[in-house]
Amino acid sequence: MRKRAGSLLGLALVLIVAQVVLAQFPAPQGYVNDFAQVIDRRSLAELEVITEQLKKEQGIELAVVTIQTTAPYDPTEYRTRLFEEWGIGGPEDSGLLILLAVDERAIEVETGYGLEGALPDGKVGAYLDQAVSRYFAQNQFGPGLSFLAQAFQRELAGEEFASAEERGSESAGDWLIALGIFILIVILLRRSRFYPPGSGGMGGGIGGGSGRGGRTIIVPTSFPRSTGGLGGGRPGGGFGGFGGGRSGGGGAGRRF
Repeated sequence: MRKRAGSLLGLALVLIVAQVVLAQFPAPQGYVNDFAQVIDRRSLAELEVITEQLKKEQGIELAVVTIQTTAPYDPTEYRTRLFEEWGIGGPEDSGLLILLAVDERAIEVETGYGLEGALPDGKVGAYLDQAVSRYFAQNQFGPGLSFLAQAFQRELAGEEFASAEERGSESAGDWLIALGIFILIVILLRRSRFYPPGSGGMGGGIGGGSGRGGRTIIVPTSFPRSTGGLGGGRPGGGFGGFGGGRSGGGGAGRRF
């Protein structure tokens, strides 16, 4: 009896370990992750452009993922767990996940808290219905994913998200520019004091003289503004990871 109980306990431990191993999520390779290798070249290029634009221009992290199977989870549970595991989206929860599970023939979308207003569940479901009938039902996985990414990009037009660090960086940059302009004005005024018009000092003046010996001082009023990179981007061509966003629990899923 004791031996049988030990065997059952050992079997239970093996099953638990096996489930944990199966439940491990792959590490992200970028914004587009074709683990199932079902995306054609053209669609892949389109998806990479869209995801980069959303991140760079609006601070939105869109992750596109294809996977062979979501076992031991069902596709809906898997999408939520994967979203949280990767931390898609920045501090303002501006994340969006499109997940294709090949074996389950499922297409799933998960939205971050910050995108729920622009992408409510009903609207997401409507786009999924179109994608299923036009593409996924015919096994056109790449074009279907590209269709969804473009549709969501249009819906998210005008939505912008910046982390506190980015806003602080921009404020610091603006302050330094203003300080630089102030210092330049002070230097030019001091030069005018020590080298009056017509004195020929300092190479004959700045900006050229007028016909009456006066001096024209041109002070730049604006400088190029540094945009800086967004967290989780691709500085130097490498993927820096996602920004730690949270799932809002919204989204939708369809089978095909």
